[in-house]
Amino acid sequence: MFFRLPFKYLDFIWYRSLAQLRSESSRAYLGYLWWVLEPALYLLVFYLVFALVLNRGDENYVRVLLIGLVVFKWFDSAVRSSMDVIQQNAGLIDKVYLPKIVFPTVNVVSNGVKFAVVFLLLWLANTALAGTDVISLLFLPVLVAIHFLLVMAGACLVAAITPFVPDLRMVFDKLMTLLFFLSGVFFTADSIPEPFRAVFLINPLFALIESYRTLLVLQELPDLLPLAYVLVLALVLLMTASYLLNRFDRVYPRLIY
Repeated sequence: MFFRLPFKYLDFIWYRSLAQLRSESSRAYLGYLWWVLEPALYLLVFYLVFALVLNRGDENYVRVLLIGLVVFKWFDSAVRSSMDVIQQNAGLIDKVYLPKIVFPTVNVVSNGVKFAVVFLLLWLANTALAGTDVISLLFLPVLVAIHFLLVMAGACLVAAITPFVPDLRMVFDKLMTLLFFLSGVFFTADSIPEPFRAVFLINPLFALIESYRTLLVLQELPDLLPLAYVLVLALVLLMTASYLLNRFDRVYPRLIY
């Protein structure tokens, strides 16, 4: 059922995502400009702390930091906003039947639009500084597709579980904060001692961020083994989340009232 949903409910998912983006931008004076300003402010804070105050990094540190921030942000935003997504759509669920998997999918798509805008600016800036090559252009869509699957897996999994144990929202929230510091947003694999590097690679976000950096900064093909691991893990988690959402599709309305 999962693989048919993006086609059967494509219009609903897309227009619901656009409505969510318009609603979000209307609550801020600068509107859509915050899509760029928010990651830029994160970048500025960590750059000041790690590059200037702690004197870490080299001439590529700004690009390394920004890539890590932008890549992690899509996952973080989509997962955090999906923790309460079924409860938040209680009114719509009460009026019309929709498979519950469409709700976290809307969050993934809406946050994916913001990711696409910021990432395009990042790619253009990186190209202006270091140029680009055929490998980057050809392999980048593959990397983004794996990234999308991982974001979908995380968003759908928390959406499926939290209605049963609402207190898990606080646990998931703290886990996302922990992931931020363990995913290599402001450090690279080269800075980790060799005996511990394999431990960090267990984290799929760490492997994904390293792959983006290898492709964009070094302009080399990323190591395919960690990416294969991320792909398999994302598919397993996504199938598990899809099963849970479909299995308890008729149960969720009773839990949120």
